[in-house]
Amino acid sequence: MFKDLFKSKKMFWRRVVAGVTMAAFLTSGVFTGYEGNLPAAYADDDTEQAYSVVVPSKTFQRYAGNTRYETAVEISKKNWYESYNVVLARGDDFPDALAGAVLANSALVQGPLLLTKPNELDPLVLNELKRLNTNTVFILGGTSAVSDEVVKKLRANGMQVQRIQGQNRYETAANIAATAVENSDKAFLASGNDFADALSISSYAAANGIPLLLTAPNKLPDATGKALKQLGVTEVTLIGGEKAISAAVQQELEKAGYTVDRLYGDDRYKTNVTILENLAFDLEQAVIATGTKFPDALAGSVLAARENNPIILVPLSENALINSQTSEYLNTYREEINNFFILGGWSVINYKVENIIRTGKINPRISLQFWNGYALQENYEKYLTYVPEPLTDYIDILSPNFLSELKSDGSFAYRFANADIPKYLVALGQSKGARVVPLVMGSGKTASEILKDPAKRQNFVKSALKVIEETKADGIMVDLEALDDDAENGLTSLMRELYTNLNPKGKLVMICVMPKTSPTAEPWLVEYNYKDLAKYADYIQIMSYDKHYSTSAPGPIAPLDWVRQVMAYAVTQIPAEKILMGVPYYGRSWWAEGNKWSSTAFGWAVATETAEEFGAAITRGGITSTDPIGVPTFKYVDEQGRSRTAYFDDRLSWSEKLKLLDDFSLGGIGGWAMGWINEKSAPELYPLLKERMR
Repeated sequence: MFKDLFKSKKMFWRRVVAGVTMAAFLTSGVFTGYEGNLPAAYADDDTEQAYSVVVPSKTFQRYAGNTRYETAVEISKKNWYESYNVVLARGDDFPDALAGAVLANSALVQGPLLLTKPNELDPLVLNELKRLNTNTVFILGGTSAVSDEVVKKLRANGMQVQRIQGQNRYETAANIAATAVENSDKAFLASGNDFADALSISSYAAANGIPLLLTAPNKLPDATGKALKQLGVTEVTLIGGEKAISAAVQQELEKAGYTVDRLYGDDRYKTNVTILENLAFDLEQAVIATGTKFPDALAGSVLAARENNPIILVPLSENALINSQTSEYLNTYREEINNFFILGGWSVINYKVENIIRTGKINPRISLQFWNGYALQENYEKYLTYVPEPLTDYIDILSPNFLSELKSDGSFAYRFANADIPKYLVALGQSKGARVVPLVMGSGKTASEILKDPAKRQNFVKSALKVIEETKADGIMVDLEALDDDAENGLTSLMRELYTNLNPKGKLVMICVMPKTSPTAEPWLVEYNYKDLAKYADYIQIMSYDKHYSTSAPGPIAPLDWVRQVMAYAVTQIPAEKILMGVPYYGRSWWAEGNKWSSTAFGWAVATETAEEFGAAITRGGITSTDPIGVPTFKYVDEQGRSRTAYFDDRLSWSEKLKLLDDFSLGGIGGWAMGWINEKSAPELYPLLKERMR
């Protein structure tokens, strides 16, 4: 029936970008997780221009709270400006709420679905109801589902309450349907014993005003049969295979005169894909929810229903997803979907599952960019403006340096006075689809002493957990340099402790390490045990630059032959997909002071401007038989009369280095740093990253 009616993969209509309003922008959830002041680019007087640019970009937004109740509030907060009517269901069990999306999206309500504990109204939920200016709360289920104490609390805060209940889950679903839909010639029927099949169909049913009723596996409940008659239904679609709804139920319906068909697969995920492939959804957006737990998808089904978007159920394990029908569906329609809304925290949908959602791969090639604003908010904002939209075509992970230097006890906080601006920066980066992993740096004696002391390492871990909790960041990046030999085990131990705490939460654990070309070539770097560190890091960024450094003799920062040596050794110690090759965006201009060398650093744009200013001819140095490109270099005499020699990188030399990604099957790059890129060099670099990375 539905397969014949809806063969199109999407609705014929699309939102018109030019007509996007403030309400539509709020609905998109672009600034998830941040409620402070937006940067100037998004100020009120620029709203129309900003919206027309941001909305059509491919984004990956995650709605997550510390509990299922908070996650439902996050979904509501970022997608409803106000709602006079709200549906409220218990959050510790699913039956009463399965049909709730149809009611929430109906003309009667047109509001979000929030969750509550049976005997207690969470203050966060109450505050959200107040923010929405809610007048009426539709409670699903009897007093054992949502107690009278909750009702009293709502009424005490000036809200009216309408309870929809029945003697059992089937009668409750029937009464919800009767409240939401006056009549319908079609109905969906799902098992009342499990949640996944009902959630798979919920957004479509709600978007199209089709009642969703429940049945027992082997017998049609009297309340369901009565509801079908009262609603005027003539066609019933069963959701799920015969284990969910038996052939006996289908025969019972057919004997009663209903036309019956079935949408199903061998398991909940295949049933979900069957629904996605056979019904007409608008693929402008898609909601991603776990198929192993119900609460997040309950609230998310209403978000999906608003524009007839699909709910895509994913398993907890990335291994179960990678070669599944769900993955095939995502691979087929990923380019068509502009906005992905991911429901739940990292323990619900981990970063590897998210990687598959984003790219189809568990370990896709990623672009990590160090976002070095040095505690100036305007710098962080400015550097993002140089990145073309959508940002995720060029950057996957942003690593801002808003964390303070290490204290002697191993702890750290922020370069800012408090967490407000860091929270904003994390939300800003995430709003553009990137994961944000703050960078914590330490060096010298302080870093060494911390690594050798277990108590200080614990302080480091506690600080990392606190920062991630406060800012809702996606993980942590560790950069500890100038260590001594005694700190080797300490660095590995620190990473083990971080990984043990953060990996189960789905947070990224990353580390920057010094470059090595062999086990013995750089004995002073013994503390960087690549093989052991790889066990406790999701990605290892190898700082394959500073071959010639600030006080060395002049020469290329990262000559290709040397970088190739570094990568050749690294892949013998670290899984290649975990390696991020360091790429420098800076060069240096050296001058001699007696027997010593000094230098200043600059980016590509300033280097070329300096050569032009002093009339210097740019040539290419460091050319060898295995590096036919080399790097740009020039000589000049500065204002103080000092003879200088400069080396830097340009599009050609960057391009040659990026070919090493394919040569060694590397996991991606880590570019140091965005602060060296400006409006002149950005058009040279970012398109190259997209070309080589994607």
